[in-house]
Amino acid sequence: MEQNKTGKYLKYAIGEIVLVVIGILIALSINNWNEDRKDRIKETSILKELNKDFKNNLEQFQRVKATHIRTQRSVLKFKEYINHKDLLLVKDSIAKYYFQAFNGVSYNPSNGVIESLISSGEYQLIKNDSLRNYIISWKDVLQDYIEDEELAGELWTTKIEPYLIDNGDLANLGNVKNFKLITTSKFRNLTERQILYLNNIVSTIKNEPLEEYITEITRLSKVD
Repeated sequence: MEQNKTGKYLKYAIGEIVLVVIGILIALSINNWNEDRKDRIKETSILKELNKDFKNNLEQFQRVKATHIRTQRSVLKFKEYINHKDLLLVKDSIAKYYFQAFNGVSYNPSNGVIESLISSGEYQLIKNDSLRNYIISWKDVLQDYIEDEELAGELWTTKIEPYLIDNGDLANLGNVKNFKLITTSKFRNLTERQILYLNNIVSTIKNEPLEEYITEITRLSKVD
């Protein structure tokens, strides 16, 4: 009888333990489900913010891209006209393409959301592997492009503009002084350098993955 009672108690105890374990597993499962639900809500919020940023970034990039390509064409036309035999004959074209040839523009995308995701580690909440990879390597790809733009900007601010201010007449572009200025070897060299930098920028736009990154981050972050 004692053995039967002990057997019953043992079975009862095992049953209680099994029930407790099952209860714990159910509680953990519910907790994990709830945490995953919170993560998906947070992910959706992240994607919406990211998509908003990169829609604007894409629009800005398209404008900057078009400007750089137009400026590249203009500086080549400017070079052609300043080499004309009769500068007075083409003075209107020189004035027109001068402004377009040295039209400075830079790409300044919004990086607030990506920087926050990287610093906080919340980019790991994003399930899409491709999007996570784009986010992680975005700043390196952007920096490669920005370096080319900075070289062109520095040429204008440190070389071309000071030279024009010191030697030209910006208040009266038709002044003969300006025509003499643009025929100097120094100004021709500055123009050649501008062409080189613009060629590099346009080449980077066409051959490097920056535009792909902007487009894909915009596409992959879209929430249906």
